[in-house]
Amino acid sequence: MSSIPSPTLRPAVALPPMPDEDEASRLYPACEMARARFERDALRFDEAKGFDRALSDGFFLLKIPTGVELDAGDRFVRHFFEPPARGKLAPYTGYRNRIVPGDYQGYFKREHDQWENFYIERSNWGMLPATVARTGKAMSGIGIDVLRATLGHLGIPEVEWNKLTGGLTAKRGHQMLAFNHFRSDKPVRGSKFHRDSGWVTVLRSTAPGLLAYIDGGLRAINPEAGYFIVNFGSSIEVLTERLPKRVRANIHGVARTIRRHDEQERVSYVVFLDSDLDGDIYQYQGGAPIGVQSVKDFALQEVSRTYDGLERLL
Repeated sequence: MSSIPSPTLRPAVALPPMPDEDEASRLYPACEMARARFERDALRFDEAKGFDRALSDGFFLLKIPTGVELDAGDRFVRHFFEPPARGKLAPYTGYRNRIVPGDYQGYFKREHDQWENFYIERSNWGMLPATVARTGKAMSGIGIDVLRATLGHLGIPEVEWNKLTGGLTAKRGHQMLAFNHFRSDKPVRGSKFHRDSGWVTVLRSTAPGLLAYIDGGLRAINPEAGYFIVNFGSSIEVLTERLPKRVRANIHGVARTIRRHDEQERVSYVVFLDSDLDGDIYQYQGGAPIGVQSVKDFALQEVSRTYDGLERLL
């Protein structure tokens, strides 16, 4: 990272140590997230001010559209880290040693966290089982539709969307599938508190444990059957920092997972949606977008803070 102060670094936030699941359930109440659905290709919230509350909280629940199949993704996330198997599980195992071309891709075992991940960008989804790739494409399309709806709600002219998002609103950009398995045998945090670096994240989770910093305190972000959890990333927070309506990239992380006997480990998977890495990060001010940093430098800055051993988000 350059020695020049970054124009996108947010002030330091003091956070409590990451609790375990049992502590989190006792200490932190659930966030009552806004709920939305797609209706004739329009994003509709259940309450009149739901969209604005979602922008302020940084999270909302999105009804999973009819026809989105999740069985293959659910199977993949429970087995990707296992040694190669034979039979029906063969396509879903053996990814720890799979080499994926490109930056920030492949298998990662985190030193300071319980989670292990498999990251793969859309250009490489042909390496996945076809049914898993279809799930990724569906989740990615949903996230891009959320982004387009959000930019429209903010009043940003559509003619500028492609430039601002590095091609993402035109279904290009950087579309990354990430599969997460939390190893309960590691006596460390589930994951560090962090902000996602991109525009929109679409999360498939079926177990509690996700915590977010909302209105000066931690709240549980609990999954609900039939819904994705959607959260906004740092790119849109930077873009809207000087607008009347600002979008919050919420600080969040995962409590230490505790499992007993034969209980299933915690897993989740997401689509991260970002600008192309050769583009720029913009801030909208004075009725025009101003370039403030390269996407590559911004991603390096945010990613390096996500996986380090510090307990405090800097």
